[in-house]
Amino acid sequence: MKYKGMLVSIVAASFMLSACSNSTSKVTMEHIHGLGYTSDGKQILIPAHTGLVAYSVGKWSNVDAPKNDYMGFVAVDSGFYSSGHPGQGSKLKNPLGVVKSTDGGKSLTILDFEGVSDFHAMTVGYKTHTIYVFNEQPNTKMKSTGLYVSKDEAKTWNKSELNGFSGEPLAIATHPSDDKVVALGSKEGLFLSKDSGNHIEKLISGLVVTSLTFSNNGELFVAAANSPTMLQINVSSKDKKEIKLPTLDKDDAISYIAQNPTDHNELVLATYKKDVFISKDAGTKWTRISDKGNGISK
Repeated sequence: MKYKGMLVSIVAASFMLSACSNSTSKVTMEHIHGLGYTSDGKQILIPAHTGLVAYSVGKWSNVDAPKNDYMGFVAVDSGFYSSGHPGQGSKLKNPLGVVKSTDGGKSLTILDFEGVSDFHAMTVGYKTHTIYVFNEQPNTKMKSTGLYVSKDEAKTWNKSELNGFSGEPLAIATHPSDDKVVALGSKEGLFLSKDSGNHIEKLISGLVVTSLTFSNNGELFVAAANSPTMLQINVSSKDKKEIKLPTLDKDDAISYIAQNPTDHNELVLATYKKDVFISKDAGTKWTRISDKGNGISK
């Protein structure tokens, strides 16, 4: 689930996407605006500008659902939350505001800001469903820019103080079960808050953080534009583990990270150049499944 198109976050619900169109059809992703899994772990979901696409059992498919242009897409245990713009011919207002779906995108529940705001920097707790957004422009409920949080399905919003944070937010993620824990990344490093973004500690300096997501057990995955590795961090002990990335183009970087909710060893990465890689062994080996937005099916 980012500011100006860059945001990370994690994993989806038990919407069984049996409603995918021809699973052997060619899939081309014009953009990648998020990354997650269905809660059964059987499908990877990507919002690709003209609707959702899915990858399962070695094959790509276009999801049979309205072709909305989702931004800030975040998969959770009951479906997904997103922002963005309605697809061609839709009767929904533009922008979408904050929406959710529990049926793989066949239908959307409008939560707030329909026709008002499009949030690129957005994250949602996998189990808590607490919503964080970084607001770029004042609106009717958010009188200034900054980080806002809602714990009641976007009915009310509170602004975070962001004391200790520096730089422009490039990535944001919240803990799956502790909604007070939120991580932010900027060109100045990695930051962590344990009180909903009010007071923030700088965990790492010198990283241009481009992607963040929390693992199923609450550890933090971090990728940066100026580092050839991904870090897995225990936010309590601050212990770090390096995960070697697949080979990327020199001017490319990781834009999204997701972990399979039923298999902690399965990770998937997307890059700004729309390459997608999957690992079945916690990052020891990677397999390319998309080349510059062109899905690679077995």
